[in-house]
Amino acid sequence: MNINNFKYIEKIVNPYQIYNLYYFRPVRGFSLDSRSIKKGEAFIALAGKHKDGHHYAAEAAKKGASLIIAERKTETNPKIPQFIVEDSYQALKGLIIFARKKINKAKIFGITGSLGKTTTKEILAFSLEPYGRVLKSKGTENNILGVAKTIFSYQNHDLVIFELGANHKGELAVLADLTKPDIGIITCVKPAHLEGFGTLEQVGQEKLSLLKNSQTKAVLNAKDPFLFKSVLPNRVYWFGRGKAKGRKNNLYCFLEKREKNKVYFKVLGKYSLILPSYLEHFIDNYLAALLGGHLLGLPYQELVKRLNSFRGFPSMRMEQSRIDNYLILNDAYNANPDSFKEALRVLKKFKIPKVVVAADMLELGSKSNYYHRQLACQLLGSGCHYCLTYGSHTQAVNRQLRALSYRNAFHFSSHQKIAQFIKKKMNNKECLILLKGSRAMELEKVLKFL
Repeated sequence: MNINNFKYIEKIVNPYQIYNLYYFRPVRGFSLDSRSIKKGEAFIALAGKHKDGHHYAAEAAKKGASLIIAERKTETNPKIPQFIVEDSYQALKGLIIFARKKINKAKIFGITGSLGKTTTKEILAFSLEPYGRVLKSKGTENNILGVAKTIFSYQNHDLVIFELGANHKGELAVLADLTKPDIGIITCVKPAHLEGFGTLEQVGQEKLSLLKNSQTKAVLNAKDPFLFKSVLPNRVYWFGRGKAKGRKNNLYCFLEKREKNKVYFKVLGKYSLILPSYLEHFIDNYLAALLGGHLLGLPYQELVKRLNSFRGFPSMRMEQSRIDNYLILNDAYNANPDSFKEALRVLKKFKIPKVVVAADMLELGSKSNYYHRQLACQLLGSGCHYCLTYGSHTQAVNRQLRALSYRNAFHFSSHQKIAQFIKKKMNNKECLILLKGSRAMELEKVLKFL
């Protein structure tokens, strides 16, 4: 992306002050990160909660930034132009809109949902790699900064996949406006981020705002109660296990058989799809990706064959490993009531002693105590030998378990103490350890102490 005339950028970001314009040279792109900026790119200084990008403008200049866009003048090389704007985030939105217009030749996917966004994105990207150059959101960068980083990385890609998230009202509508996806995938609607939305209904309406562009084809989960009963646009394509009642699934599958570390499905009654995991709930992510790829005109047979070699599940999503005789299931990337339920359901497949390390499910708002108390009954049903809790909200889990006469519930104040307890009680005997909690709880640190 080369911009040779400063007036284009001036029109987009509307600076109220300009410095060093005499030294303007072509802008080869845009960057938000001084660590990865390339020579000739413009650096956009954003003031965030934890870091202020203005402090890194000098570093960006040293690495060859051709322009600084900021809310105040920064101390940098005097031969680098600076555009001073009222609001860097508004300037960023304008630049995203400008960049989006430059990629109209590419097919654009937007993926959202309460669960499985990143997994679906990785599966979809893998399935499409034989058919063109694929650009995807990095990791779980699914807010406006992630959208910006992705779109600024575009270099004649044929397919672009945005992961889009939201934790407050209106956020996803903005991202949908900025990305304008040709195909929008909603994995599911579950009680997550209730602190920002209030009710499940509002969570669902936020997810549906992905489809506000009338040209967006919708790929939806037919097994999701909220989506199934919603009033939707015409361009809707459904996926799910079995044939849904009342609506025809455009893509469906049936379970064929289970093996120790594999699950076999028959897609559309024709194609054998093999999940390289006993976690059969991942089938929803596969189906969403398959249907999304098929809407590009790609044949199911080829897509299924490609996905039978997929092994790229994101880390800390029921990630399996071993420490001595401990079998670890690390599902510590995030947690909400439904993902916790799925994780505990998996435990029933194992016949060895089980230790559940449960940390807070965050952003549940006024429903937090209710969902944490409810978790106690699910833990009892999982057959776990110990339930070790960590965090302020899980004290409700611990109290409820004790009220239900469960004697092996213990609450801890640190990751290290959890690990010490496990080593003392299990004494390196064979057992399964499940780590499950919201990202901010950092339960993976328990493994370091083990």
